[in-house]
Parts: sequence; C-alpha cells; structure tokens
Amino acid sequence: MSNETIVTVLRVILTFGIPLVLSLIATPLVIKLAGRVGAIDEPDERKIHTRPMPRLGGVGIYASLLPALVILYPINPFLHSISRLQTHQAILLIGSLMFMLAVGIWDDIRPIKAGRKFLAQALAATTVYVAGVHISSVTNILGSNLLDLGILDFPVTVLWIVGVTNAFNLIDGLDGLASGIAVIASITICAISCLSQHYAIAMISLALAGALIGFLKYNFNPARIFLGDSGSLFLGFSLALLSIQSSTKGSTAFAILVPLLALGLPIMDTLLSMIRRMLKSLVPTGSGPAGLLARLHTIVTPDKAHIHHRLIAKGLSQRTVVFVLYLVSCVFGGAAFALQVSNSSTNAFIVAAISIASVVGVRRLQYREIAVLRNGLLLPIYDSSLMHRTLFHAFLDLCYILIAFSFSFLLTTPGEMFSGREFFLSLAMVGFLQLSLFCAFGLYRETIRMFGLGDLLNILKTATAAVGITALFFMVTSRSSAALGVTGLILDFYILASLVAGTRASFHVLRYISRREIEGGRRTLIYGAGTDGMLLLQKILNDPAPKLIPVGFLDDDAELEGKNVNGYPVFGGHWKLEGLLHKMKVDELLIADQDVKPEILRRLEEIARLNSIGIRRSEIRLENMKTHEERTKAGGVLVYAKR
Repeated sequence: MSNETIVTVLRVILTFGIPLVLSLIATPLVIKLAGRVGAIDEPDERKIHTRPMPRLGGVGIYASLLPALVILYPINPFLHSISRLQTHQAILLIGSLMFMLAVGIWDDIRPIKAGRKFLAQALAATTVYVAGVHISSVTNILGSNLLDLGILDFPVTVLWIVGVTNAFNLIDGLDGLASGIAVIASITICAISCLSQHYAIAMISLALAGALIGFLKYNFNPARIFLGDSGSLFLGFSLALLSIQSSTKGSTAFAILVPLLALGLPIMDTLLSMIRRMLKSLVPTGSGPAGLLARLHTIVTPDKAHIHHRLIAKGLSQRTVVFVLYLVSCVFGGAAFALQVSNSSTNAFIVAAISIASVVGVRRLQYREIAVLRNGLLLPIYDSSLMHRTLFHAFLDLCYILIAFSFSFLLTTPGEMFSGREFFLSLAMVGFLQLSLFCAFGLYRETIRMFGLGDLLNILKTATAAVGITALFFMVTSRSSAALGVTGLILDFYILASLVAGTRASFHVLRYISRREIEGGRRTLIYGAGTDGMLLLQKILNDPAPKLIPVGFLDDDAELEGKNVNGYPVFGGHWKLEGLLHKMKVDELLIADQDVKPEILRRLEEIARLNSIGIRRSEIRLENMKTHEERTKAGGVLVYAKR
C-alpha cells in the first residue's frame, strides 16, 4: 500500500472519527441543556415513551458536525471543492441549514403549528434553490434519458426538500429509529457520491454519519435524549440537499431513482401516511368530519398508524422493530448503490424487485384504508347522480377515445413523420366520429349497475365499428400522415374497448371484491354449482342485507371438483361436507340444486344437525297467473316467483 493511499485512508478515518468523538462529548451537555430550557417531550396517548424525555438532539448533532468540518477542512483536500462556492451561495446554504435548525429548536421548546412549520420549510427550500441547488431533470418514462424540467425545476426542488424534511420528522417515533436510518442514508449517499466523483459531498455525508453514530449511543433504546424537531428537521433538510448534490449527472433513466431509494423508508412511510389518511377521510362515517376542509385537515393530522406503529401492534418489541427497519433501509440503500454500478437490464430487475417487495411489505402491514378495492370505499360513488347522467358517460367515452387514439398513434408513428397540426386535427375528427358511433349503437341506453354480458358484447361491437370506420374515413379522405397503421388500429381497439368496458364493469368488480371481504357475516357453503347455484351466488353478492359470505360450492358432478365457479372453489360432492366442516369455519349450508335427490338431502340435513350449522333451501318457482276472482276466493297474495 502506497503512502498516498495510507494518508487517504487516515483522512477518511478522521472525517468519520472526529465528529463521532465530538458528538459523544456534546450530547450529554445537550441533555442537561434541554432540561434547563424546558425542551422536554411529555408522553401522551399517541407516543410510545412513558416518561418525560429531553429533546434538542439536533443541537448535539450540529454542535459536533460543524466544528468537525472546520477542523477537517485544512487536512482533507476532498473538502476543498466547497471553496468553489461563491460567497452568497455559501451564506444562503449555511443560513438555510441554521434557519431550519432554529425552527426545530423553537418547536422543541414551544411547539409551532404545522402550517407555520411547513411555511418555514418552504422558505428554507426556496433559499436553497436561489443558492443554486436544483433538481433540473427527472426520469423520462418513455425513453432511456432524463427529461429536462425547465421552469418546473423550482417547484420540484422545493417539493423534494420539504418532502424529505417532513419524512424524517414523521418517522421519528421510536428510540434510535430516525437517527439510525439517517446513518444508513448518509453512508449510502457517501458511497454514491464517491462513484459520482462528488468527493466533498461524500466527506460531508461521512462526517454526518459519524456525528449521528455518536448521538445514537444516547438515542438508542432505552433512549436518554430524543432527536426532537431540531434533529429531525435538520437531518431531513441536510439529507435532502446532500441527495440532490450526490445524484449522477449522466443520462441514465435510473439516475433519479438513486436519491429516492437512498431515502426510501422515510419517503415510503410519508407517502403511506398521506394516502391512508386521505382515503380514511373519504370513508363515510356518522361522526367523522364532513366538510372538505375538515377532511383535508385529517391528511396532516398526526396518528398512531405509521409503519413502526403497525409493527409494534403485531407484537414486536421496540428494539426488534428498529432493527427490522434498519434492515429495510439497508436494502433500499444497497439498491440505490447497485443502480449506480449496474447496467440498464440489471437496473430494471432491481427496480422491479424493490417495487414487488415494497408492495408485499405494505400488504403485510394490513392497512384497511389502503385496501380500497376490498373495503367498498369507492362504491358510494356509483350512488351519485353524476354517475347516472348520459352526458357524463359521453364525456368519459370521449376522453377514452382521445387517449386510445393518441397512445396508439404516438407508439406506432416514427418521430420524423409526426406533424403536430395533422395529429390534433385528426384527433378532433376521431373524437367526433367515434363518439357519434357510440351514440348510434345505443351505448348510452344502458346503466352501469345493470351492466351484463349483452352490454359487453355491444361495447366490443361498437369499438370494432368505431375503429374500422375511422380507418375507412382516413383512407377515403387520404389523410395518411395522421392515420394509424394495422398495429395502431389493433392497439386503438384494445385500449378503447378496455377503457369503456372497464368503466361499465367497475361497479360489479368493486362490489364483488368488497363483498368477499365483508366482516361479521355468516360463512356460507352452497350445494349445487350449476345454474341454480350461480343464481344463488349472484343473489348473495348483489344483496348485502343478509351478510352472507360465500366460501365455495359442493357438487356431485366429478368434473367440477377442484374447479372454480365465479372465483369460488368447488370442493367436491356432498360426502366432502363433514370433512370440510372440520377444516374450515362454515355457519350455514344453502341448497341451491332444485333436483337434489331426497337421500342426499337427508344426509346433508343430518350432517348439518350434528355439526350445529344452519341449513336452508333456495327455490325458484313460477306459478300461473290467477284471475281476480280466483285471488279473491283464495284470499291470498299472488306470488309470481318465489325464492
């Protein structure tokens, strides 16, 4: 090993070690200071800790990081590139960091309202933008390059900084959680910055990691001090700036994902919190907030349902939850680093794997609010008068027509043949022509709630005619420059038919899914998987009043055993009933088969009686209409069909 390498290693060790030692010295002093100035976090029903705890952790981190950088600047040449900043830029950047720290200190001593805190974060982020720290490009989803943001770089930069700052503020709910994740994020940013040859950012990130590890000694469970808003806001703001500066300046489409993954866990927790609170505010309740402003306010209202809260609710200890989330954060950080060193095909695999793992992890948390398809949240929309208006359906179909044609054209037409004027003129013609055909084929004489197979066939017929006549129109008018080829026509048909049919079938799909997840209902087994069984199943699914939960079918037809009928399994013949009752919970047996043999019916009744489950029989019967004199003589009420 050469002398130069040894010196470089020593500089790196000092960059990490000096802030660590200073943090170990400064944090106990801050603990005493917090008690004197009244920066104490009192326990309440939303918090985990049970005794008053000092905060102001950000002061200890800042008090160890800043002197360390001053000491390290003369001995670490990697930090010298900081001097390239102009005086006003350095003042603005340092000033914004100190301002964010000051806001946090004030909030630790005297709590600040969320709106004012958000305004302060936006002001600090704007100051950073003025200093020249910009997010100037994002991933182009239609290509392998980056898309220049232009004038949009200001709102995107402010949104990123404010979002990451709040993310660390929200995830600071357990001893050592936010500070430990910040350590992992800092080391990740350091590694990425080295690959990007941003060595000053790498050294600052490494120094921040050292200061955090020193603080973590007093912050890990059982904690002696909390980060407080002074720590979470300062850390979030600092890491947001470092992540912007560390990102690659190349043209790879995965570059923008690197800082997202480096700070993946706090960002995921924040997005989950916003989504579930928004969805929860939409759930109709008798006592919940009714006004729009009241509902919007619930989105930013603190609660006890963050990721770490959900894990604790599953029975894990605080330490176990923290270590699990450390591991998750390490996986995100490793993925961010891998995106920097891998090729495009490997990067696509990494992104897909992280996405799938994230979806699976969120599902395991079992947020009821996020399961919008299962909780019936969207079903009340179909009761609104707007959903029954022909004009609204026509407007939706017009949007679908324009979307289908635009996507098909843009995906199949070479760029050199694209003419904006011809395209928009053709788009207007297609919209008028196809919507007219939709009206002519009677698409607006249907109702979404009664959508059936006949309506689906009519949509397919209408879409086929609309696309075919559109192609014929272009051929006759010789507008070939903005027409679709064969591939484009096929795409146009599939996209258009899928969107139109999907909207019409959406009510039935949502009701089917939410009906399967109904809570507190009677689990019901149906005997007879034929036509009668299907009718009974539809009756159960369409009528929420009985609160019956279908679990499957029994049927003596050997060919049906092991198959699914409308998504429900056929377990086998009637002789399987007793075994099924021992394996699964069943509250009731419904006999749907109109032609069930008497001896089979007796067996089913006997098994139901022995296992203390209910048994009922469904009947569909047609009777001849009686005359008025016959009804009067009978003194009864005529029933044309009886179930």
